[in-house]
This record gives sequence, structure tokens and C-alpha cells, in this order.
Amino acid sequence: MIVQCPSCSTKYRFDDSKFKDELKVRCTRCSHVFKLSALDHQEPSEDIYSEDFSLGARKTKKEGEQSIPEWDPDDMNVDIVPSSKKPGERRTQVRNVVIALSSVLVLVLIIYISLSRLDNSFNLSFLSSQQEKEEIPQKTVFTEEDVKDISLENIRQYFVNNDKIGQLFVIEGQAVNNFNAPKSMIKLRATLYDSQGLVLEEKDFLCGNVASLFQLQVSSEQELESTLQSRLGILTTNKHVAPGQNTPFMVVFYNPPEEMQEFGLEVIEAHDPAP
Repeated sequence: MIVQCPSCSTKYRFDDSKFKDELKVRCTRCSHVFKLSALDHQEPSEDIYSEDFSLGARKTKKEGEQSIPEWDPDDMNVDIVPSSKKPGERRTQVRNVVIALSSVLVLVLIIYISLSRLDNSFNLSFLSSQQEKEEIPQKTVFTEEDVKDISLENIRQYFVNNDKIGQLFVIEGQAVNNFNAPKSMIKLRATLYDSQGLVLEEKDFLCGNVASLFQLQVSSEQELESTLQSRLGILTTNKHVAPGQNTPFMVVFYNPPEEMQEFGLEVIEAHDPAP
């Protein structure tokens, strides 16, 4: 086989038995690197070579013409350049990269969904039933002495139009511990009255959670209740309220009765923290 450099047209003799797929060579005259393939094969013609030329022996053209060097893997006429990876290997590499990126994307998506759900409802599943009993005091009967030094401050009430529910009546504020000892799991009762002082509706709830105005405007009733009853907020701000400290609260009445004229708030529970 006669191999010709596509850059400077220098010709080399190549042993066909040593031909390899994907072989790259470098021309020693111009240093151009090119791929050696079957298309580069050139049959010798009688006006260039003698009839008895053989591979492995250098032949010359007719008198007055330049000789054509012979190429052999052990010869230095052409530098061998390592071939690039085969297409199958490149496809395997690309597939592995795609799989790795897909796995990372799925992991990020799972974390995002978990965090978004965490905001509305946090379930402390790692707590055993025994641990929950230790976290939440078991006292059930409270007297006025048990709650007398819990004051309710910064109270405000307002209406919000919700896209999914209708009108909401919201009461929020802070429960302040004025006892000389810490208190835990402070619970309030909100009551709606008509003009005659009759009870229209009432709700008992633990302090510790509030919803944003945006949540009040767009959340469903289930989503709002999940936010306001979240154990994360309760255990963070209402598990151990030190003397002088406070815990926030919010209660929502959905589509309150039209005859509602006033509301009332009272503290109904204030536990001693578990030892």
C-alpha cells in the first residue's frame, strides 16, 4: 500500500499486513497528522515501480524521479500517533455521564419535595410513643392558678379573602409567660359571640405557629390547619417558654357566621416542662 500525506503529498510505502483500524500517523516532512484508512490505498503503477517490487524493500521511480520512502512500524519515516477511543467506548462514557446527572437531578427533586412538605406539616416520626409522652405533659385538669400569669399581648384580628375558601376571620398575638418558672404547651380557646353574648363557634389550639398573609390568601383549609398545628413550631417555641418569654399564636375561623359581633380569648392550659 502506498500512503500519501494529504498536506504535502509525500508518499510512503506501507505494509498491508500491518494495517490497523483507527490508526493515525504523522508525516515526518510536514508533521501533519492524518488517519490511515483503506481509502488511502494506492496501487503502484508500472511507470513508477519495477514489476518485481515487494513490500519491505525500497523501490525507485524511473530515472530522474524521486524515490518513495517505505513505511514500516519499526522505521522512523512516520511517527505513529495513538488512536482515539472507539465510538463504542465514547458512547459508554456518555451514557455513564447521563446516568450520573439523572441520579443527581432525581435526588435534588426528592429533597425539594421533602422540604416543601416539611413547611406545611412536620411529622416527628422518629419519636416513639414513649418519647411523645415525655415531650407532652399529661396533666388534664387546670385551675385558674395554673394559667393566671400567662398574659395575651399584641392581639389583633382581621378578615382575609381566601381564593379557595372564602372569608377568613383571623386572630393572632403572643402568649407571655409571667410565671417565675418555665411553662410548656400553652393552649388557648377562641370564642365567637353574637350581639346577645351567645357562643357561635369556638376553637381550642396550642400556641407556637402562625401563617403568612400569602398562605392565608391561597391555601386550602387543610393546608392552613396543617401549618397552624405543625409540631415543629409547637416544639420549637412552645415546649419551653422561659419566664418573660413569649410564644406566638394564630387561630382562623373559616367563613364565620354573619351574626358574629365579638370574640374572646382565654388561656386554658399551661404545663410545667417535663424534667
